[in-house]
Amino acid sequence: WGLFAQRFPDPVDFFADHFVVNYCPLAFLEQSGRNLTPDKLPGHEAGPLLAACDAHLRRVTDALAPQWLVAVGDFALAQARRALAGLPVRMGRILHPSPASPAANRDWAGTATRQLVELGVWTDS
Repeated sequence: WGLFAQRFPDPVDFFADHFVVNYCPLAFLEQSGRNLTPDKLPGHEAGPLLAACDAHLRRVTDALAPQWLVAVGDFALAQARRALAGLPVRMGRILHPSPASPAANRDWAGTATRQLVELGVWTDS
């Protein structure tokens, strides 16, 4: 996430045009302490959780009326598209910076910057 600190040394500049919200603002951990993501939960547990996360995202989107929603990863984009269907917000995604992703381990900041420029969220400068 150092990309954003490099591009916006003063956080005020970043938050003038950006807002960060987690689709699922909860954390779940396995017995080992490893992160347990909502997509890995059993269906009977995931359903009610994802419904609550959808409602949360809709409320945030309604309140902020953003021009863009940039999902971090494919899961977040799929959830946002479903949760916000019919709302007037453009959506795109950037690569998730997961340590388990070979693509993310090769210049994540450069890839994410290119993706944001290609979407039209950022300019090259």
